[in-house]
Amino acid sequence: MPLDCEIWCFLTERRRLIERLWRLRTIQSIDEKRSKRRFIRLLHAFDTEDLAAILKAVESGGRDIKQCAPGPPMDVMEEETPGCSRDAAESPNNDEGFLDQRYENTGLIPQIDKPMSLPYLCCKLWRWKELQVDAALHRLDPLPWCRFGRVTMNNATVSCCNPYHYALWIIANPETSPEDDSLSGGPNGGVSMIDHSFVTNDTGFGDEITGTSVANNILSPSRLPPLVSDSPVRNNQSHPSAWAHLYRWKEKERMDDRGVTLTGQFVAVGLLAHTVHDGQNVCIQWDIDNEASFALIRQLDVDETYEVWLYNSGDKPLFISIASSLSLHKSETIRRVSNGYCYRVHRGTNNALLQANTESHFAKHDPANTLSFLNISVGKGWGEKYHRINHTDTPCRYEVIFMPDNP
Repeated sequence: MPLDCEIWCFLTERRRLIERLWRLRTIQSIDEKRSKRRFIRLLHAFDTEDLAAILKAVESGGRDIKQCAPGPPMDVMEEETPGCSRDAAESPNNDEGFLDQRYENTGLIPQIDKPMSLPYLCCKLWRWKELQVDAALHRLDPLPWCRFGRVTMNNATVSCCNPYHYALWIIANPETSPEDDSLSGGPNGGVSMIDHSFVTNDTGFGDEITGTSVANNILSPSRLPPLVSDSPVRNNQSHPSAWAHLYRWKEKERMDDRGVTLTGQFVAVGLLAHTVHDGQNVCIQWDIDNEASFALIRQLDVDETYEVWLYNSGDKPLFISIASSLSLHKSETIRRVSNGYCYRVHRGTNNALLQANTESHFAKHDPANTLSFLNISVGKGWGEKYHRINHTDTPCRYEVIFMPDNP
């Protein structure tokens, strides 16, 4: 028996998990021995079953991610820099010996020069090597299928450390009104190219450049979505209210006759379906064949407004456009959403007063003529910069029609 195999047999289950996670890390160090000591010290604070959950999520590339993985308690106060403690931020950093001693028990590896929250560190170790959260652009927050989340007791915080339970949520412009969102193609108007989800390069799936095309998919009243659900939803919602309807398209051919009525807090589509808890699963073989994997997440606010976010969990970028029947003569902005990002695609309200204030900007419209809808193309863009005339030339496209606000 080879020597390595003999040593491996004598390792405990926890140590074997740690060794496998060490091999799967994204960050390399000049001083690997020192880095590994810190890595092992950090992971020994986890329960064995939580290490196993992280390993399954990482080895599967985000396909086996149901289980949460609570980390050890951390008395770290999160600041503008993700996970950076106030004391560390205010302390001098010109004494390398002091820093090395101060950070020796934080679980950091040599390239990381300040304390940070465990979720941030785990995402950097096993999901995003170049993770840099810019508070002005996006935030690292849990996704709705994370059941553990974050719990604080006695000045100590325990957080789920499954890196696939988090996403980079692109910050919406607080000055953008709900009606502006639907008319301009989403929050933030044109997104700055320094945002990580809109970097210009070619991945082989299409030119990743923001482009525009004329809105050409305005619905007629005869295409109002039906209110009959034809896909499973969560058991704890006996009569869920529908908020959108989804259709599949292959170029100009609709792939499903009735489409799918969307309900509940979030909808998992394609490869993501059945891999997470508590959502509505929407998946057919066509979705799998096209490697579609995304979620539409509906969030409610205290002021009775709601937002719908698109999360890309797939390997291919998503190209999206948002339009409204009020924007018939406006051009639509095409945006690219990379893996791991959440982007706000719709905003509405259930509050009668807010709805009245919104409508004061426009003439009164029949709800059948004021629909908002979203086009999602998997891996292929369209428009002038994407070498396609319009979205009907894309081979895998999802059309999401949002229900009119009903205050």
